[in-house]
Amino acid sequence: MDNTLANSSNIFKLKWKFFTFRLVSYFSFLLIPVYVQKGLELRPIALAGLMTLYILFIVSQWFLLGKEIDHRLKIYFRVNSSIDRIVYRLLLGMFFFILLFNLINFLEARWVYNSYWITWIVLGIFYSWPTRGKIIQESVSSNFGEFKFLDRFEKTLVALILLMFVFSIPELPPQVNVDMLKLYFDPLEKIGNPLWNFLIVNYYPFKAYPGLFRLAWSLHFYIVGLGLFLLVFYAFLRFFVSRRLSLLGVFALISSWSFSKTLTANVEFSMLTTYSLIWIWTLLWVTKSSTYRAGLFLGLVSYWGALLNPSYSILVFFQIGLLYTFFLKDRTAWYKRQLLRYALFGIVLTLLHLFTHLDLLDDFHTIDWSFAIQIAKEIDRKGFFILAIFGFIVALMKTYFSKPQFMKDFQIEKQSLNIVLLSYFIFIAQSLFWDDSLVSGFGTMWMLAFLSLIPLELIFQSLSRVRSRRNMIYVMYILICLLDSHFEGRVKLFVKIFNS
Repeated sequence: MDNTLANSSNIFKLKWKFFTFRLVSYFSFLLIPVYVQKGLELRPIALAGLMTLYILFIVSQWFLLGKEIDHRLKIYFRVNSSIDRIVYRLLLGMFFFILLFNLINFLEARWVYNSYWITWIVLGIFYSWPTRGKIIQESVSSNFGEFKFLDRFEKTLVALILLMFVFSIPELPPQVNVDMLKLYFDPLEKIGNPLWNFLIVNYYPFKAYPGLFRLAWSLHFYIVGLGLFLLVFYAFLRFFVSRRLSLLGVFALISSWSFSKTLTANVEFSMLTTYSLIWIWTLLWVTKSSTYRAGLFLGLVSYWGALLNPSYSILVFFQIGLLYTFFLKDRTAWYKRQLLRYALFGIVLTLLHLFTHLDLLDDFHTIDWSFAIQIAKEIDRKGFFILAIFGFIVALMKTYFSKPQFMKDFQIEKQSLNIVLLSYFIFIAQSLFWDDSLVSGFGTMWMLAFLSLIPLELIFQSLSRVRSRRNMIYVMYILICLLDSHFEGRVKLFVKIFNS
């Protein structure tokens, strides 16, 4: 009896500690819009810092919602890397927040404001209410366990990636109304209204302050658009190469001068041209997850693509067709039907958006080889990407042709390579006759960075017993990427933005 009472007393203390910590930390971040409104005289860089904290708080709530959806629908899945779980839940939570905020947007302005606060207060109390399961559950940070055992080279590289990301922020748009902001972030007017409605409600407390509202949208497009892109890219690379080469790939991508130049010229590319990577990673994740309930996420990714560009809706037919015919051919017909049943929700939303926005679809045109010019330009700007030529040859030989003797022991998954190459060939075919967004901007850069790592993986596997040589090669490529990163130009732009 004494032991039972002791355990009961102990769990009560843990619950009270959990509830207090969660409630205080949650509402401290939730009230950032209030702090910012009262601190408009702060320096621009301080306002940007507070806004960044608020966006990261919002993103963490996407993760928790995605986790709750998994729990309620009993979605249990296998992951290749712990980052897969983070990416999946972040995106899943974001998709459901888009749907929720679009429902709220139907209300009158006064009730939109009230509903915004009611939603976050209810979620805060729900997430903070203690149960034994919640006390021992994983947090967002616990999912980054993959980074606990980094060596000094990898830690240095993570620090360089974060530093490069901070100083690569693009210029802010002028202080204009909401309609002009939409035109600035979407000059081709392809993005669907549900996404704009989501952004308006998501940052509703700042709507009455034009300066804060444009800062919120600008940082959202950068932090969420490109932050998620880099996180997805790392998770994608972990299907093929080691952790340290995955970090090198992310660094090669963000240190490319095109990363900054592309944002300066086409800020909309931060979401528009990063979708190709999300689409392919989703195929990889669904085929490896070993659960047909992954179909829910599969369908919602298609809907997300439709919101970014109606022409992306067509990809849902290729996605389902490839899964049924090739990538899940070892699964039973029942499994495939269940996958389709779960995906149906997102597919219906995708087709509804497509049929109501047919006027935004581009017309077919004659063959356009501009993507080849884009590839040559990216290689010219980033010398590291010259390795992509050799990587493409190795990938083709590994996947479709007989392998030479030196590749006999090269360990890289053939099916995953097949998914990537076949999917990207579909993007190229679409760009030749229709819309080239999927192979433009960041859609070209991530593929070049990925292919550039394949020959390095081949070399590293060959030198598996000689750690000193691998370290030397690793450091050499870090320096190569750093030397042509134009870091000083990024710093000048950063200083210009926050000193103007």
